[in-house]
Formats: sequence, C-alpha cells, structure tokens
Amino acid sequence: MRSALLTTLTLILSMGCASRPQQTTMATRVRAQTAEARVAFADALAQMKADECDRAVTSFDRVVEVFAESRYVSASLYNAGLCLQRLERWRESTERYERLLQLRPGSRDTKHTRFQLAFLYIETQRFDEALETTDLLLGHTGLTSDERSEVMARRAEAWLGRGELDAAATEAREALLYYRTRSEEERIRDPFFVASASYTLAETVRLRSEGLAIPKAEVEAQRAVLERRAGLLLQAQRTYFDTIRLTDAYWASAAGYRIGSMYEAFWDAIMTAPVPPPKREMTTAELVIYRQEYRLRLAELAQPLIRHAIRYWELTLRMVQRTGVRSEWTGRIEADLEAARARLRKFAGRGAQPRVVMARTPEILPPSD
Repeated sequence: MRSALLTTLTLILSMGCASRPQQTTMATRVRAQTAEARVAFADALAQMKADECDRAVTSFDRVVEVFAESRYVSASLYNAGLCLQRLERWRESTERYERLLQLRPGSRDTKHTRFQLAFLYIETQRFDEALETTDLLLGHTGLTSDERSEVMARRAEAWLGRGELDAAATEAREALLYYRTRSEEERIRDPFFVASASYTLAETVRLRSEGLAIPKAEVEAQRAVLERRAGLLLQAQRTYFDTIRLTDAYWASAAGYRIGSMYEAFWDAIMTAPVPPPKREMTTAELVIYRQEYRLRLAELAQPLIRHAIRYWELTLRMVQRTGVRSEWTGRIEADLEAARARLRKFAGRGAQPRVVMARTPEILPPSD
C-alpha cells in the first residue's frame, strides 16, 4: 500500500515537473512571435514612410497573414489601404479597409477606416455604400466639427452621385448651415469640405439648368425655356462664387471651371436647338436658306457666351498660378480654353460680328456683401 502511494506521488510530481518546460516553451514562442510581428510591422511602416508603397503593401499583407492573432493586424490593414490609395488602386484599397472592419470590428481604427471608405465609395460610384457608411460615422460619439463637416459634405456628394438633386441640395445646405453656426470653440478650421458642400449645392442648380431641353416649338416657347435656363445659370454662378470665396484652392479651381463650362454648355444648347418653324410657307430652297441664316444669327448672338467662358477660365488659371495648386480641373480648363478660343477664331474668320454688346464680366472674386 505504501509502495503504491509512493508510486502515485512520484507520477504526480513527475507530471508537474514535465509541464513547466512545456509552459515555458509556449510563453517563449508567443514572445518570439510577438517580437517577429513587431519587427515585420516596423519594416512595413519604414517602407511606407519611404514612399515604397508597393513593397509596403506586400509587407503589411504578410503581417496580416503570418501574424493573424497579433495586435498589428488592424494597423497593417489600415496602412495597406492608405498605401493603395496613394497609388490610386481604389478597389484594392477598399478591400483592405472592408477586411479590417470584418476582422477587427472593435478596433480603434474603425472610425478612420470609415472615413476612408466614404471617400472611396464615392470615388468608385458606390453611392449607396457611401450613404450607409456616413450614417454609421454620424453615430460615432466625439466627432470634431471638422469631421462632422466632412461627413455631411460626403453625404451631399453621395446624393448628387445618385442623381437625387433635392436630397443633395438639402444635405449641402445643412452642411453650410452647420459651418456658419459654429461657436469659436467649435470653429471649422479646414474649409475644404465646406467648399465641397458649396460646390455640390452649385452643381445641383447647374444640373437643373442644363436639364432643361429647348423644345421643338415656336420662338416664344423656346425663349421661355432659355430664360428659365439662364436664370438657373446665374443662380448656380452665384453659388460657385460662394465656393471660391471659401478660398480652398482645389474647389475654387473646380468652381471656376464650372462657371466657364456653363456658358459653353449654354452656347451648345442654343446652337443645337431645333429651328422654329417659319412664319410663312417656304419652298425647300427657301427653308435651307432660312435655317442657315437662323443658325448664323444665333452664332452672332451667342458669341458673348464663348467670351464669358474664356474670361472665367483665364481668371481661374491665373488663380491656379498664384496658389501653385494644380489639380484635375487645371487640365480641363486648359483644354477647354484652347477649344473655346479656336471656336471664336472660327467665327471671326467667317466675318460674323456680334450684334450684342457684352456687359462687363464680373470679377471671379466679387466682394462679399
């Protein structure tokens, strides 16, 4: 009996002694993996900071795959998404952010990830997802005034992308009202998204204007549509001016481009409008002459519109030169400006002279009220 008891005690003690090296080995292995994950993440981060984004993405992805349980997964997915954004690889960037939300839904990177996704969803025309994401962002507690301004501007963009002009205008106005009603402590410090909302509001008016088709009807009916369209054009122009006054170089360039393009579009609408029927019966030959003379007369009357477009584009390019901020709008302005000048030279070569005296072109930065 005593022998059996000693044997049992010996077995228990031997099992206890055997477990300690095993636990020690496990802890050592965990520490080693944590150290490896930390080094791998640091290497990827260094590549990112050195603008070696292709390498950095591969390195961040390796951290996620090899060290799936480490605390570096969330940051690796987020940074990989940022790198891919720099490379304008929108789809892959979106995939990294969406995977982050799936794998680490409670991560401290969640809010910032949704901000990036809101941009990407709009950039890739996934407007429903953009609205859903901005809804979630508005539910975050502790948003700063600038962050809330960004969310509201993004929502206005998303509604505009969906073609819902009323909703886009409402959202943009709310964003602008939010900007104007902040206290000094809550003041919005970066005007970028305020200008974005103002630009979106102007776009809703421009699209309404350009959506008015000139009917195949009598001159009086056509004139009524043209007057309505011109009224909306001027309303949109005022809102674009409001955008320019916010002094963000990117949106100021966009607004300047749009002002010119509205006059160009109005020109095109006039020049391609159906010719109204003549007041009396005409022969086929007479109808040909009638239509040619009508188009020539329109060209003479509409030439000031081209001059307006040229004027606004030239002013916008000067502003770009002063600020030194080139953007996608700069290239558009330069291309359209040259085309407009060529069109004007074409009509001048035909000897057509405008019969309407053009009013003085307003300054691109009119004084505030």
